[in-house]
Amino acid sequence: MTENLKVGLIALGCEKNRIDAEIMLASLENSGFEICPEESECDVIIIHTCAFIDRAKEESIENILAAAEQKKTGKCKKLIVTGCLAERYRNEITQSIPEVDAVLGTKSYDKIVEAIKKSDGKKYEHYRSLDKASPAGQRVLSSPNYSVYLKIAEGCSNHCSYCVIPSLRGEFMPRKFAEVVAEAEALAANGAVEINLIAQDTTAYPDLCRLVRRIAKIETVKWIRILYCRPEELSDDIIDLFATEDKLVKYMDIPLQHASEHILKLMNRPMSDGELKALISVLKDRIPGVSLRTTFITGFPHETEEDFEILCNFVKSSRFNNLGVFTYSREEGTKAGRMRGQIDEETKRRRADIIMGIQNTLLESVNKDFIGKTFDVLCEGYDEEKELFCGRAYFQAPDVDGKIYFSSEDPAEEGEFYRVRLDIYDSYDFYGKAVM
Repeated sequence: MTENLKVGLIALGCEKNRIDAEIMLASLENSGFEICPEESECDVIIIHTCAFIDRAKEESIENILAAAEQKKTGKCKKLIVTGCLAERYRNEITQSIPEVDAVLGTKSYDKIVEAIKKSDGKKYEHYRSLDKASPAGQRVLSSPNYSVYLKIAEGCSNHCSYCVIPSLRGEFMPRKFAEVVAEAEALAANGAVEINLIAQDTTAYPDLCRLVRRIAKIETVKWIRILYCRPEELSDDIIDLFATEDKLVKYMDIPLQHASEHILKLMNRPMSDGELKALISVLKDRIPGVSLRTTFITGFPHETEEDFEILCNFVKSSRFNNLGVFTYSREEGTKAGRMRGQIDEETKRRRADIIMGIQNTLLESVNKDFIGKTFDVLCEGYDEEKELFCGRAYFQAPDVDGKIYFSSEDPAEEGEFYRVRLDIYDSYDFYGKAVM
């Protein structure tokens, strides 16, 4: 029976969620199910959800409702909801959307085969305690095999006042060193030349420096990238690691969220704008050529015009290579969600637009530093519309940053590195030519 069932999986949210979905896909394949990319052709549809902010919840619900329509009018016989929305709302999902047959929490995705096979007509639900380790296992990669994500920890213990992650994923729990190294070696054997280390709080991993140096010993791995660095955890050892380990790309993803000490304290984040300025200066001084990416939140409760002005000035002085802005999302169950002094949506959006306007103005001078220089570029294929090859340099992370488009006298192969001279830029994208 199972080998004839077609199963479709829609994974939403972050890269960490993607890895959980990839483990589910491997489990499904190993159990004889056929993975089907066309929703209308699926006997079973799995929606692996995100619930980090309002927009993520809305996207998750929209996908569940669309799949519920497939169950009413199409081939779909079972609809299963997994991931963060499932963990956060549990019984509410099956009560409000009766078409849902099974719900699995964030630590229960290893029960996916059992959830499908259960055929007694009752709703199937499973929620493992959040103090348990996340299920591990084989993965069916949904990203190209040459550039992969490697999750080194689960959960978060920082308890920022706006964040629901600890209630969805549990407290910070690092994976075993040997387990992470073994997965890195397996990914490299499968063709990975870029390994992106991820977690909710990557720099909290207790053996991070040793782990990076160990992965760097894998001969075929050329780039190691660390994503999600908490600023207060950037110790001298970690900064030295970025400065000295050749395979660790000099790209630092540091979600700062704000620069006003007043707002940072309300967020339960420990640094002041002066300390953050000093950190940015140290990073640029000690890691020549470092590329900095960050994110900010506008419209946090009690954010005054003075707080916002501090943030604007910080952005101007820091000259980030890549920057993103979120408007504050009031999340139930969080300390910030219960605060007075909530900001209206129009002000949140206006402030976000101002920050992005400042960043876009700065980009011209920031990007000029790259023009006329030659960089190693990991080719990601050929862009038919632009009629150019495309890829990324060390200062561009997959999925979130810009691209490099380049011409080449000889065909460039996906997953290979090329030396590319950058000639012009357009916002976050660059254009150039492959050189010998």
